[in-house]
Amino acid sequence: MTTSHTFKYASLFALTLSLWGTHAHAGRPLAVDDANVNEKGAGHVEVWVARDGEKNNIGNVAPAFAPIEGVEVGVSYAKASKNGTAEKAIQAKWRITPSQENGCNFASTLGTVHVAGVGASPFLVGIMTCNSPLGSVHTNITRHNPKDEASYNSWGVAFERTIGSFTPHIEVFADEGGKPTFQIGAKKEIADGIQLDATLGSDRQNRATVFSIGFKFAF
Repeated sequence: MTTSHTFKYASLFALTLSLWGTHAHAGRPLAVDDANVNEKGAGHVEVWVARDGEKNNIGNVAPAFAPIEGVEVGVSYAKASKNGTAEKAIQAKWRITPSQENGCNFASTLGTVHVAGVGASPFLVGIMTCNSPLGSVHTNITRHNPKDEASYNSWGVAFERTIGSFTPHIEVFADEGGKPTFQIGAKKEIADGIQLDATLGSDRQNRATVFSIGFKFAF
């Protein structure tokens, strides 16, 4: 692989971590996705800034809407301030089984990420969420198919629990054969339909601290 291609794919990887976590965008501030979708006719817009392991400040915006019961469609845009690399993505998420207050349910996401000069990189995600009085556990397995590159897998696991008016979480995720990123975070509804959230983590692949802060607006 040439130096130019290496730089392009490093930029794609960094932006993807910021924009989609493990290529499946969860509700902020989780990077690992959950097996839930908006109710039919409801949607949300998430806006956040993240610092990645390459010390890029990345601005993100990601609206999503559920046109029919059990299906949510989302688009997103991210741009890195350091090198100007921009990424666009679109995905459709299907809740395969109903959500369970005590038990597990499943979902799947199909989407593609596009970076100028790199091309489209489709992905497919299997998602499981298990709820109990102790909290919720989310598990992701993702298959990536980057343009002109070998396909690979990634994984992620997260735990979250509501405590009073806050919902903190802890999560870990990584690409196949790579060192994992560990993150903690929390979210809080500060007004009707408006959520404030943040994360702080350790990117072991780049030996760097990563963090984000953002808002979610529901409609």
